[in-house]
Amino acid sequence: TFTYKDGSKYEGEWKNGVRQGHGIESWPNGNKYVGEWWDGSKHGQGTEIFPDGGKYVGEYKDGLPILNSNH
Repeated sequence: TFTYKDGSKYEGEWKNGVRQGHGIESWPNGNKYVGEWWDGSKHGQGTEIFPDGGKYVGEYKDGLPILNSNH
C-alpha cells in the first residue's frame, strides 16, 4: 500500500518499483480503479468507478480506456 501526497492511495502488486499486476487506486474525490496494471499504468481488464455512481468496465491500454467505436 502506498499513499501519495495528494491523498490518493494504491493497494496492490509492484514490480521494480512500479505498479504492476492487480491493484486498486482510489482518489480523494471518490474515483476508484480496480484492475490490472502494467509498467505503472492501468493496462488490461479494469473497472473505474466515478463519484456520481457511474462506472466503466473494460480494457485499458497505457492508462486509458479502450472505447469501442462500434455502435
